[in-house]
Amino acid sequence: MGVNDIAIRFTEDRYATKNEVSRELKISVIDGVWDKILSYRAPFCHYLAIRGTDKNQLRVCLCPTISSNLNTVEAKLLRIVSEANKLDSINSDRQHFKHSCLVKNIQNVALANMAVCDEEHARKVVLGTASDVALSNYLKGLRFVETKHEATLDVDFLADLYSKVTGNDELTSFYRTKEVEDSGANVVISRVYKCAPTHLIEPMMDSLFNFVEKTNVSPLCRALISYYYIQFVKPFDKCNNEIAVLFAKAVLAHYSVGEFSIYLPIETFLNESEGEIEKIFHDVQTSSDVTYFLTFALRFIGKEFDKMLDSIAEYSAKVIKDDFYQLDEEVKLEEPVKEEIKLEPVKQVTVEEVKPVVEPTPIVVEKKIVKEEVETKPASVIEKPMGLAVSYIPEELDEKTAIRLERHLLELDVRLSKKQAYFYARHCTLGMYYTIDQYKKATKCVYETARTSMDKLVEFGYYAKAPAGKKFVYTPVKRN
Repeated sequence: MGVNDIAIRFTEDRYATKNEVSRELKISVIDGVWDKILSYRAPFCHYLAIRGTDKNQLRVCLCPTISSNLNTVEAKLLRIVSEANKLDSINSDRQHFKHSCLVKNIQNVALANMAVCDEEHARKVVLGTASDVALSNYLKGLRFVETKHEATLDVDFLADLYSKVTGNDELTSFYRTKEVEDSGANVVISRVYKCAPTHLIEPMMDSLFNFVEKTNVSPLCRALISYYYIQFVKPFDKCNNEIAVLFAKAVLAHYSVGEFSIYLPIETFLNESEGEIEKIFHDVQTSSDVTYFLTFALRFIGKEFDKMLDSIAEYSAKVIKDDFYQLDEEVKLEEPVKEEIKLEPVKQVTVEEVKPVVEPTPIVVEKKIVKEEVETKPASVIEKPMGLAVSYIPEELDEKTAIRLERHLLELDVRLSKKQAYFYARHCTLGMYYTIDQYKKATKCVYETARTSMDKLVEFGYYAKAPAGKKFVYTPVKRN
């Protein structure tokens, strides 16, 4: 295998460290091979406005494979935002999805701090009904990022964010003034720092603000690098993990996805294998190459984004299933239903004299009682669906088409409410039967409002009403 092939293999196929190359090639001295690998990487390297504790400038290698991976993950991110915004706001599915994301994020923060936090407790924190100071303060930090996503990301922004997370609105100190004590190791091991010395914190953080503002790398790339850098510097006495996550979200909010960034699962980084993270941080510091963290982060966050997309798909599928394929379980259309109409007896009328005749005999006129048979169409006789009641809409009614029909109905018939138009646009298949409970669930209203609304749609000529046991069902009427 040629040296150039080795350079491609350990850069494009796998972004390896010098020790990993030596181990895999089973060569103890690989200076010549390593120089060739660095030479191959050089054209793709971007030198960043942030430095390590050794004052060396950090760099990131955006070779073709890593650039492609970065673009793929960023495309997933944009798709998440787009698909989440398509979730139905009337059914509150969009809000439910965002709420579930916050619950999971809160749980990950609790887990990182060795705190017990089940889903129910996390939900109470999000709703503001739990007296958990630390998690409630973190939620305040998220809301701060959400509302201040257009603010400049500088030292003032960081100070405000730190005050939210710590619950201290009157900071008497800011950056850490004491060296970090590690029970298992010294702060410095073979000139590799476990965190930044106190005298370097302020200049290193200033360089981070400068990097975020002026770098030409993509928003996701600068957000992930910002997360690494704060985790390495550890600028505060406490809450460094939380600040690293929130600042990364602030970068994405400011430069990419806006307020939606608070729902992204960056908190899951906090619970990744501590040994693996420490090794990656060590590799970055010894090489001044932040690509080692970036490749790990892209793999990790890419999987989390896939989970978010799956979750959104489940919400979308549930809406379709509820709206189009499920009748209310309480309504059983199995047996024909005939309703007897009881008529009150008609009183006989006696007329003493109707017309003078030869023999004036009283004539009794008996009114014949005719029992009219009222034909009721059995609800169980459901004809095969014959298409939509609206002729200009195709039978395969997708959500986009339903939205167009809903808008058209509101413009065409001023009597319709928004909820009535919303329901009818998604429940207008001829031969199908819909219920009051379906309307209630679809529009999130009370039963009486649903009943009145469905009866109004009957009055307006959109549905016909038919009995089904003790309830009524509604079937669309053909409309041109």
